[in-house]
Amino acid sequence: MEKIKIIANPKSGKEQAVNKINALINLMSSDGYKIDLRFTSKRGDAMLFAQEDEGEDLIISVGGDGTLNEVVNGIYKSNRDTPLAIFQAGTVNDFANVLKIPSNVRSFYEMVKKKNVKKVDLGMAGDRVFANVAAGGMFTNIAYQVPEDKKTLLGRMAYYIEGVKEFAKLGNPDANIIKADINCKELSAKEDVLMFVIANSASVGGFKYLAPDAEVFDGYLDVLIVKELEMYDIPVLLPSILNGSHTGHDKVIYLKTKEITFDANKDVAIDVDGEKAGSLPMTFKILEEALNLVVN
Repeated sequence: MEKIKIIANPKSGKEQAVNKINALINLMSSDGYKIDLRFTSKRGDAMLFAQEDEGEDLIISVGGDGTLNEVVNGIYKSNRDTPLAIFQAGTVNDFANVLKIPSNVRSFYEMVKKKNVKKVDLGMAGDRVFANVAAGGMFTNIAYQVPEDKKTLLGRMAYYIEGVKEFAKLGNPDANIIKADINCKELSAKEDVLMFVIANSASVGGFKYLAPDAEVFDGYLDVLIVKELEMYDIPVLLPSILNGSHTGHDKVIYLKTKEITFDANKDVAIDVDGEKAGSLPMTFKILEEALNLVVN
């Protein structure tokens, strides 16, 4: 009998996570799996649950990118090699979507039964691991600015509303521009930066091609730096983000690296998979083949 630990955020996906979990457990129980179900109630629970090795053969993360981040940190920090499966139930599920992980309960269960495990890369931001993305500057605080009740009620629309509010700040450069000191093997520069993204996969914030060349298997981080913009840049830059052609814009720096350090002239908070994770200065690096992930 195989033992499976399910770590779940019951408030994920307009609180539909519990219904999905019930359906999944019904399927697993009928096949004789032993289930250990852990519901999170506060920040940090998912990481602690993932750190506890109770002999499970598989961990399933149920929730959004924030829940996944905690589970991945728990697995990594405890030096575990237990495979992870991602059952997406959150508002945004970039990492699962880019890997084409099924969101349908039965399809997900069929994937789990196949036991196809592949090693994938993770990123490191300071001392915190990330599955999908680390970022700083404008727009990067949206994930934790949206209250939980609005996420539940409005879903993805809540993020778009906060995004519109951020655009309104473009007329105040003193508040938004970061005088950044950027250092890696591929680039050493001082730039006036609006935002930067360090991605492990192509999809960030629901934009499928924000880091269009990123792959979770290639041993590199993809770095997207948006320099100071004028209002007339927006009509050109925004549509190009939808197809990935924005990397050629003259206000965008795009590169691949294994390690990069950012410093700044002011306090800049860092967002890691939608969670706060310290502030600059910070070094970001790739952790090659650091996670055993169940895939299709």
